[in-house]
Amino acid sequence: MWIRRVRKSVRASDTLTDNVESTIPSDIAQVVHQYFQNYSSFKASRGLQTDTYIREVFYATKKDPADLRTIEEMEAYVDETNRHRLQLKSYEIDEFFMLGSAVAVLGVTREFGNGHRNRVLYVLHKDRETWKFHHIARSHRGHVLDKFRVSEQLGFVIGDEKAAMLFLTTQDVPNAAMLMQGDHVNVEGYLDVEQQGSGELYYRIFRINRIH
Repeated sequence: MWIRRVRKSVRASDTLTDNVESTIPSDIAQVVHQYFQNYSSFKASRGLQTDTYIREVFYATKKDPADLRTIEEMEAYVDETNRHRLQLKSYEIDEFFMLGSAVAVLGVTREFGNGHRNRVLYVLHKDRETWKFHHIARSHRGHVLDKFRVSEQLGFVIGDEKAAMLFLTTQDVPNAAMLMQGDHVNVEGYLDVEQQGSGELYYRIFRINRIH
């Protein structure tokens, strides 16, 4: 299920520019609205986030896989860091689909105070009748510098001569097995905070496509 493009400011007084209430289930729409209303205060959204989501945001911010803090300490660190970072100006939902009855995926383009824009996928899980943000998958473009196998998984090093990132996936991710070294790709993945290989954080592929 796909939704029409919708742009919304994070200011509470603004309204949707496109009627999408009938497309996104109301219980999911309410959680998404609350999350972005509280975007500048990470702690204020605690009830809308799983522990996995908090760990993903923490390690993406801290970039130190050896830092083993409690969930509460991670939350406090992200909350304090966000207060000194750019404020979210607006967000645009350009994609929505369900994976079964308990997983929802939102494609969101975010614009910050200095005009910087980026796009992420938010994966929400239904936990005891409550929808919560569970993963944040970021978009990366680059070339497949290396492809290898780790047990039942496929591994990719994706980037360029300046920087590269490690991605792991399973065979059931569409297009992954067909990719070859040198392919130019767009990959969307989230930090795998449940399993750390060799003391390093890597990205779990959610979706990957060759760029022609």
